[in-house]
Parts: sequence; structure tokens; C-alpha cells
Amino acid sequence: MVLVTGAARGIGKHIAEAFAEQRSKLMLVDLSPAVEATAGQIAQAYAVEAKHGLADVTDSKQVKTVVEAAITAYGTLDVLVNNAGITRDKLLLQMSDADIDAVIDTNLKGALKFTRESIRYLRKSSGVIINISSIVGITGNAGQVNYSAAKGGLNSATLSICREYGKSVRAYSICPGFIDTDMTAGLPQAIKDAFIARTPMARPGYPREVAEAVVACATLYGNSFKNGNLIRVTGGM
Repeated sequence: MVLVTGAARGIGKHIAEAFAEQRSKLMLVDLSPAVEATAGQIAQAYAVEAKHGLADVTDSKQVKTVVEAAITAYGTLDVLVNNAGITRDKLLLQMSDADIDAVIDTNLKGALKFTRESIRYLRKSSGVIINISSIVGITGNAGQVNYSAAKGGLNSATLSICREYGKSVRAYSICPGFIDTDMTAGLPQAIKDAFIARTPMARPGYPREVAEAVVACATLYGNSFKNGNLIRVTGGM
């Protein structure tokens, strides 16, 4: 069974669909009630079991409840995809405490909370943790100090999880470059053009390409001795 956070739309929904194509059973988690419709659509389109859970990833009690609900429903957990994330972009001098706290609480602490609640089940199934990070977690980016710090922390957490549980669990960070999503759609065109200019493939990536990288990491084939890796999905950026 695959649990995906932030699964109501965007990259999370594409990840869920990519696993559904592989006949995986799904637990889709999101703060938005729209996750119920997403689960229903995927279940119908791919003829797979797709349940849903409402949870704020920053709330430890809600995280614990939804993980336990997934185990009750399916009896096992094979893959955890920590995808839920937000941005509050502006220069550091302009960032409020709320801008800093919200991004770190969701992007970093939320992933740690889901991992903490899931790790006992993943150890039993020789499971996989896949954290959706960002290339800016490696390179940094002006206007995204909070986001870069959260994603950089997530990359370090991936490596530490591997050191703690690598005998029975594989852990990866997927680090996308500039991806064409709802989150990036609102950026000024000049910023989009600057990202594409830094990308040798001369185009944005697509959510489906991130989803394919996630599924590839989850499979055992080609990954039996790969653990604790940061996987760039950047078009060469």
C-alpha cells in the first residue's frame, strides 16, 4: 500500500495516478476535502483501491490517526511519499514569523511526523520513504530562504533516516527543478524564463515526470543497493 500526502491535486495527484497504473493500493492524504473526489476518480479510472484521509501534516494527532486508519484498512504500508508542501516566497527581510513557521512546519516537520508514525510499519514490509524535496534544497534560491531551508533539512533527514533504518527501509529525496504546476503558474514570466534559461533541456518539467521518478525509486529493481540518495529531476539544471 502506498500513502501519499498532499495528494488532492498537482504533483501529489500525479504520483497517486502513477502508482495506480502499477495496481498499487492507495491512501491519499490531504488537508483539502477535495482529496475525497481525487481518490474516487483514481479508483474508478484505474480499478484500484484508493481510500482517503483528511489530515493537517503539522498536527501530530491527525498524522497518527490517518496512518493508523491506513493500517486498519490495508494491514500494511509499503511506500510513504511525503509530498505535502507550501511556499511563502519573499525576501528574508520581508518574511514574517508566520511565513517562516508555516513553510518549515509543513514541508519539513510534517514529513518528519509522517515518517515517525510510519517507520514501524515500513520496517516490517521492507518499505520505502520518498520525500519530495527541491533542487533549491541543494542550491538555495533568492526569495525562498524558508523553502530552501525546509527542503535542505528534508534532504538531510533522508540521509539520517537511511543511517538509522537502512537495514530494512530505503529512503530517497526527489529534488525537482522548475516544474509546471499550479504553484509555479503564478510566478512572473521573467522568473519562469530565468529558470528555463538555466535548464539545458530548455523547458519546464511536468508533474508526470516527477511521478515517474517516484515510482522508479519505489521499485526494488535497480534499487536493491541504492539507499539514501538525492535524486535530481531537473532537466540538467
